[in-house]
Amino acid sequence: MRITQRVLINNMLRNYNNSMKKMNQLNLQLSSGSRINKPSDDPAGLVTSLRIRTKLEQNEQFKKNVGDAISWVERAETTFNALTQVLQRVRELTVKGANSTNDLSALEAIADEIGQLKDEVGDLANTALDDRYIFGGTRTMQKPYDPATGQWAGNSNLISFEISENIAMSVNFDGGVFGINMDSNPPDMSKSIFATLDKIIGDLRGENFSELSTTDLAELDRHINELLRFRSQAGAKVNRLELVESRLVDMEINFTELLAENESVDMARLIIDLKNQENVYRASLAAGAQIIQPTLVDFLR
Repeated sequence: MRITQRVLINNMLRNYNNSMKKMNQLNLQLSSGSRINKPSDDPAGLVTSLRIRTKLEQNEQFKKNVGDAISWVERAETTFNALTQVLQRVRELTVKGANSTNDLSALEAIADEIGQLKDEVGDLANTALDDRYIFGGTRTMQKPYDPATGQWAGNSNLISFEISENIAMSVNFDGGVFGINMDSNPPDMSKSIFATLDKIIGDLRGENFSELSTTDLAELDRHINELLRFRSQAGAKVNRLELVESRLVDMEINFTELLAENESVDMARLIIDLKNQENVYRASLAAGAQIIQPTLVDFLR
């Protein structure tokens, strides 16, 4: 093959262009801190990065779900605590009212206080979290308990949060917390806390001391024991959710480290490579100036 001036110039320009491309790629990696800036840089590595980023986004959503679930259950647990205190106070008043030495005015005063406590139970039944009523099942936008009619409008449907891949957890409690039979339609209030309080108030005003000291106290104790069971369930749910939350945080750290290993560059090595490439480019420029033959203009100087 005959080597001409044009062949030398074309080869030199092609090598210059390749050298410039390498320097541009190294500069881009240096400025971005990532070795993969376009698919052609590392197709297999890009697929791995996309998979890891998808896992990170999924993990972040699970963390948000777990946070919402914890808020929901903790709100219910706080309500259980308040409701237990109310029922304990009602029990104290019932024991006091069961004493046959009380006159009618004293019994009336006790009945009035228990009536106020019943209103407080109604307020607790309508406890909300971010404008969502937590004891109404899936009817979260409607007050489950209507104090005017004494009826329960909520249902027993479950509200669940996806806390991990293909794993969902129910977080809500229904009217069963208040002793309401949710299996009937409409819900049966006859054995509820509200019905028990109404009966105690009636027995106080009717001076029915035997009922107060036996049936009424037994019903109160039943409701209190049921509340303890629900509080135990809530505590178990919170414990599990906190464990899941901790695991999701660990997974986020692991995925982030994997992504960094797949994409990040060794800055020290990259700077050395870039400097070497610049030296190669400068040397090629100097060598090219010597290879190109002088032109007629050079002879005319």
